[in-house]
Amino acid sequence: MPRFQKVSSYILLIFNVLLLFFLIFEEKVHLPIWLSPAGRMHPLLLHLPIGFLVILVIFILFKKDFEKNNYETILKILLTFTALTTSIVAVMGFLLSKEGSYEAEQIMVHKWTGALVSFLTYGAFVFYDKIQFATKNYAAVGLLFVVIIAGHFGAEITHGENYLFEALQTKKQEKAFDENSSMYAAAIYPILEAKCVSCHNDSKTKGQLNMSSIAKILKGGKNGAIWKPGDALNSHIAQRANLPKDDKKHMPPAAKPQLTDAELALITAWINEGAETTKLVKNYTATSKTKELATQMLNFSKSAIPEKIYTFSYASQSTIDAVNTPFCNVFQLASNSPALACDFFVSKKFELKNLENLSKVSEQLVALNLSKMPVKDGDLSGISKFQNLEKLNLNQTEITDKVFDELKKCKNLVSVSLAGTKISKEGLQNIMDMPNIKEIYVWNTKVDASTAALFLKKNPKVNINIGSLNNDNEILKLTPPILVNENFVVSDPTDLVLNHPFKNAKIRYTLNGEKPDSLTSSIYSKPLKINGFTNLKAIATLDKWHASQLIDYTFYKATYTPDSIYLLTKPAPQYEDFGSKILIDRKLGSKENHLDKMWLGYRETDFVGMFEFKIPKKISEITLSYLLKTDSYIMPPTSIEIWVGNERNKLKLFSKNIPIQATKLDNNKILSHNIDLKNQSFQFIKVIARPLKKLPEWHGGKGQPAWVFIDEVFFN
Repeated sequence: MPRFQKVSSYILLIFNVLLLFFLIFEEKVHLPIWLSPAGRMHPLLLHLPIGFLVILVIFILFKKDFEKNNYETILKILLTFTALTTSIVAVMGFLLSKEGSYEAEQIMVHKWTGALVSFLTYGAFVFYDKIQFATKNYAAVGLLFVVIIAGHFGAEITHGENYLFEALQTKKQEKAFDENSSMYAAAIYPILEAKCVSCHNDSKTKGQLNMSSIAKILKGGKNGAIWKPGDALNSHIAQRANLPKDDKKHMPPAAKPQLTDAELALITAWINEGAETTKLVKNYTATSKTKELATQMLNFSKSAIPEKIYTFSYASQSTIDAVNTPFCNVFQLASNSPALACDFFVSKKFELKNLENLSKVSEQLVALNLSKMPVKDGDLSGISKFQNLEKLNLNQTEITDKVFDELKKCKNLVSVSLAGTKISKEGLQNIMDMPNIKEIYVWNTKVDASTAALFLKKNPKVNINIGSLNNDNEILKLTPPILVNENFVVSDPTDLVLNHPFKNAKIRYTLNGEKPDSLTSSIYSKPLKINGFTNLKAIATLDKWHASQLIDYTFYKATYTPDSIYLLTKPAPQYEDFGSKILIDRKLGSKENHLDKMWLGYRETDFVGMFEFKIPKKISEITLSYLLKTDSYIMPPTSIEIWVGNERNKLKLFSKNIPIQATKLDNNKILSHNIDLKNQSFQFIKVIARPLKKLPEWHGGKGQPAWVFIDEVFFN
């Protein structure tokens, strides 16, 4: 025991002196990268001193129940472990604070109260006999009180202001969302309040920005206004939210709840449409993107599914993370509810396994959106597992009346959307027989107005929506052409196939990247043969209809696949696990999501990749695919160098290419650069892509290093 106490005293002295030194010379302390893991263990181990201290207090309060000698021995051991773990965790906390993820004002109280706990427990250890710690209840209780204060302010850093007592407060009533609501009050500010106000309020104005009211938001912070009406790309709030999550300027901070894709899309649309804080929902036009997104996001959870208290358990965050993918978004309907909703995006990226994977949250899933996904009757054979499912969107899927044998097992269904499907009168009858059904959407199906009226007579409580009546004077907009091809990387001549739901619609296209017009561009009549790099642009036209939106797809050719690939420089740590194989897997990354494990990201380090062919190949062209995402600081390479040869260590510079740089904030794009190798044979090819060292003056992050993101390298 004396030896244990002596060793502990040395360790305690070292850690407390080190902590004191750190606090005194804080501004001059710079954390080496190899110490980062030690700092990040702070949240993991901080429960140890709390647990030891709680046991210690309980032990003192019941000291009469223990024999005196045993009591003294056990108490000293408990105090020693409390002091040791407290000092170690305090030092770890200081190391974590130096990573720069937190502002000084945000962690000030937590840092000093945490240090105070360390010094007090050390003092109790050293002066144990003089202060008669074993007999003084108030000494241990006082320590516990300081720990509670430190823990409270630590919880605020991680979970938001007043986290400890938030549950005791009366919740604010949410703003109603209807035609007479203010769009800002009902749809925009609730997002800001949930994700931003905890760090930007009357008592904590991080970055000199207070977001507790619209008047204070409009004053802006140290970087000026947070939004520019009509220009989301140049608005700080959108720029910060779109930065990589590990970037110090990304908002909300990585440790805080993040904006969902739907929330960010809504804020972006609202800013682009003027960012008016008093404009009512009814004053937005029918084609307003803001109104569309707000209605989808809020009515999805509030109108179609009445607000209610769910008695089933919450899904863990790890489980929610496990079912989320870039094209399958699972999210809570409300922060205080266990109910989950799921949206699927991009039909070409739909995978049945992601739908089946939702069984992990089968109890919590109450809303499922499969609109426009390539879903057939058999794909929904397991949907009965979702016994609490209330809202199901199957618009423009391939389901038929046969699916309703399975759907009838979902006893809690309230709303079913079936627009654009093959449902008939028989299928509608099956839905009407469901016990809790309240609304059915069947426009653009075999169900006509007379059939709907007949069913409504039998059950007037069900709302059957068959769409609006035709207006001969109304000019409608065509839907875009549909590209049938799913593979955008070809190795042999391939047919490019387009179609359109309207048989009489004309599809006008170009294959050279130029924008097609509705009068002179080529008309699609049969599959187009492509055999190389091709940029397809197409629109649909029809008399008495507005032309459709433009579709834009790029096809790449990949004749050869290297036998080996070596990354001679490492990507940024968060991207190095993706592996070099993604450069030659012939799968294009998403232009919207650079975290989809299909991109290699480099910043302040050149991308250098070595490609080896066991037998030299005669190569005429190399194509390098890269990402442009200006709001996330992702720019084209400043240069691309090609080194070639038949001996790995004796390569010669073949060409140096300068890609066109962005000159303004732009929409997300996948770009490519073709390099002519003049049909020469090489065994080794080294590609170097250099990131932009400083973002230009027009960029909100001017002067900072840019990212370069590389996906595919094609050899032809």
